Amino acid sequence: MQNKSEFLDRFKIMIGEDGIKKIKSARIIVFGVGGVGSALVEFLVRSGVSNITIVDFDKIDVTNINRQLVAFQDNVGKTKVDEMERKLKNINPNINLKKYSTKLTSENINEFNLSNYDIIVDCIDDLNAKKSLITKANELGVYILCACGAGNRYAEIPHFEIADIYKTSYDPIAKILRKYCTENRIKHLEVCYTKQKATKFDCKIVASVVYYPINMATVMCARIIQKILKI
Repeated sequence: MQNKSEFLDRFKIMIGEDGIKKIKSARIIVFGVGGVGSALVEFLVRSGVSNITIVDFDKIDVTNINRQLVAFQDNVGKTKVDEMERKLKNINPNINLKKYSTKLTSENINEFNLSNYDIIVDCIDDLNAKKSLITKANELGVYILCACGAGNRYAEIPHFEIADIYKTSYDPIAKILRKYCTENRIKHLEVCYTKQKATKFDCKIVASVVYYPINMATVMCARIIQKILKI
């Protein structure tokens, strides 16, 4: 009689049982489950991450459907973290998942007990919240990976990379974070960004298409798995 297959068997071929155990035991918190974050969280769980916390205050809007893997026609108006939980538990019913339908601010950041995590992931749009998260991670000595811009781009094949904030160029969000880190004497910060220039549109909202944030999420997932496995 054959042994019962598990959904991580194909990954186990490459990294072995010890590698799977490391991924399962890693403690990760992801802020923002929108275009980048919803894909990243799903990819992490499909890669074996079993202890994960998700934070997002928002509800699903019909305009999210074009790029957010948590958004569908039948769940518009529902809370993102609730819908993300439903999806993740359908991938791994044994997942240890915590969720906060909360907006991160400098006032409530201590409520998340960030020292309890191995990896902090920033996939939020609010620059003030990003700065607070970066500062707190730096104070605690916890590794943080930040997403920069993925919007207002569509014409090129996406290309994202992981880099230290001081080695980034072109990305407007990276420029702001670089200045902030310099002013606050933060010596190191890893970000995911692209050198592909954003297009300016006559519109106040950020334009988007699915293949840019999804590509960013893929690169970020790969970097997180590298960190966990120390490769």
